[in-house]
Amino acid sequence: MKKVYIILLITLYSLVIQAQIATIFSDEFKDGFTTHIGIVGDYDINSNALTNQFTKKFYTGGYINEELKNSVLSRIKNNNRVGGNINSGVFAAFKSDPYGKYKNISLFFSIRDREHFDAQFSKDLFKVGFYGNADYAGKTADLSNFDLNLIKYQQLQIGVFSKLDSAAHWGIGVSFLKGEQYLSIDAKKAELFTSSDGQFININTQLSIAQSNTAHKGITAFNGYGASLELFFEAPFQTRFGASKISTSISDLGAIRFNKQSQLAQQDSMLHYEGFQINNLYNLRDSTIFKREKDSVKNMVSPFKKKAFSVTLPAVFDLSLETKLNRYFTLKEGIRYVFNANNQMLVYVKGYFYIHPKWMLSTTFGYGGYGTFNYGIGTSIKLPKKFIIRAGSNNLEGFIVPKKTTGQGAYFTLIKQF
Repeated sequence: MKKVYIILLITLYSLVIQAQIATIFSDEFKDGFTTHIGIVGDYDINSNALTNQFTKKFYTGGYINEELKNSVLSRIKNNNRVGGNINSGVFAAFKSDPYGKYKNISLFFSIRDREHFDAQFSKDLFKVGFYGNADYAGKTADLSNFDLNLIKYQQLQIGVFSKLDSAAHWGIGVSFLKGEQYLSIDAKKAELFTSSDGQFININTQLSIAQSNTAHKGITAFNGYGASLELFFEAPFQTRFGASKISTSISDLGAIRFNKQSQLAQQDSMLHYEGFQINNLYNLRDSTIFKREKDSVKNMVSPFKKKAFSVTLPAVFDLSLETKLNRYFTLKEGIRYVFNANNQMLVYVKGYFYIHPKWMLSTTFGYGGYGTFNYGIGTSIKLPKKFIIRAGSNNLEGFIVPKKTTGQGAYFTLIKQF
């Protein structure tokens, strides 16, 4: 079951983030500065089943005891998910003509290192992987509908952000992408039958695997190229509760073409395995015994073929409504969905508390995404010498009760204004 462990290991990261344009032009502290630069970094991990303590132990190494496995098993459903992103980078934004005809137009660019993971898996897959197949004697373990996606790439984005006469804002960003790594495993059918006496197993699979060039890895690897688009729009309006604005964005709308050194494999077969019989201990000296067994399994699986292929990025849609109820408090409600990423819609509510003209606190409550309930807290502080810090977590629960929760994460942004 080593393959099961490796597959699960790959899926132990996730992230919930804002649209990049919204992050760059966040206006919690309104001022007249025309230029600002910043660095960003964030991570998040979430699942509807794997607890934080289990994930940490599994990823960092160590003994996973029965109590730890049982704590996850009690949460496992027929369909389970895990996934997300890790991001880091730098950005800059400035007004092209702060005093002239185009004073409402800002230009921006960013360079980022991006990584996305997502997977869905069945209850039987977890039980076989961590408890073995003894409980399935005379039964079939259903491992079907396993789907895993892993993509790493670097992004160079340039764009425009503008204010209309109606005070509405819009932004568009175009990105050039360098593909670093990709792995996809899609098992539409995967069934494991164990004979009642344990003498043989049958494995019935229908799966496809795609991966980038395994000989070139790391941030310097150039295994593909692509492009993506980001769109942002924000419109203010007045309600009886106060000044409001509606914002919508779609980001990472694009694809990466991985080169001809990439590999593809298709499998649709039944494997019957009985092991091998040893009549004489001295037969163990004959290495061809193990070679025959290895070759027999290998022949049942379609070999990898080198071929270029294109991958659609997991595009992110965000829609929110924000209302300033008074000078000290602003309420925001929204939904967020990641396409083609085994994701469920995230519904969230966020409150902004303006404690001081230079200090804002926020709290977040949400449900969905890769997890279930999400609780967050954050802050923005305006420091001397025109610095701004944003920091917080959208899954604070993972740091407080890691045994009982399934998500954790943190984000940090440092901005210098000019």
